[in-house]
Amino acid sequence: MAKQFNHDDLEFARAVTFFDAIFAFAVTLLITTVDDFSPEAWSSWQALKDANGPSLLAFAISFLVVVSFWRANHQTVTAFNALDSQLITLNCMVMFGIVLIPFATEAMGKLNDLPLPTAVYAVVIALTHVMKSIVVFVADFRGLNGHKLTPLEVRWELLESAALPVVFLGSIPIAYLVSPGSAQLSWISLAVVMPILGALHKKSMDKERARLPEADRA
Repeated sequence: MAKQFNHDDLEFARAVTFFDAIFAFAVTLLITTVDDFSPEAWSSWQALKDANGPSLLAFAISFLVVVSFWRANHQTVTAFNALDSQLITLNCMVMFGIVLIPFATEAMGKLNDLPLPTAVYAVVIALTHVMKSIVVFVADFRGLNGHKLTPLEVRWELLESAALPVVFLGSIPIAYLVSPGSAQLSWISLAVVMPILGALHKKSMDKERARLPEADRA
């Protein structure tokens, strides 16, 4: 049986600190992908936009992505009752995806006319998100989640977990058939899709709780 580190143990705090540090390092590395400091690039605002505009856009996208990943991961992990070696290993696989984001960001910013960098970026983000969801479900299965998911909550978690990969992986054909820029624009749809799913999730759970006896309501 895998050794467990309870929420109040020092080892638990050290693991969380390690994960947070990786996010901080990754988000700091993002700005290094914007690196055209040639005199020509800084000769005018237009030249600066032409030289570094795509890289700055890729940086901005990735900054939001990494921060969103960090918030979700931090809230998820700190809500666990305990961590064990399996969960730590799985979350390290999430970290593997996070540290790949600066690499994919630089390619997308500097080779913005090619579809492959956008496709690679989409795959990295989608697989990282899938792995993050696996961490949640494994923790729930092993009884380490702070709140045991009900069957209805599992269905909603699966639906919400699938939304981002579907959008990002679905953008790959757009990158090849239309343009990389159009594929990146399609990611904005998540700003609409995720809040709608969140609202429907909350409404569904409220209805479920309303049907339960008062003593059983969370």
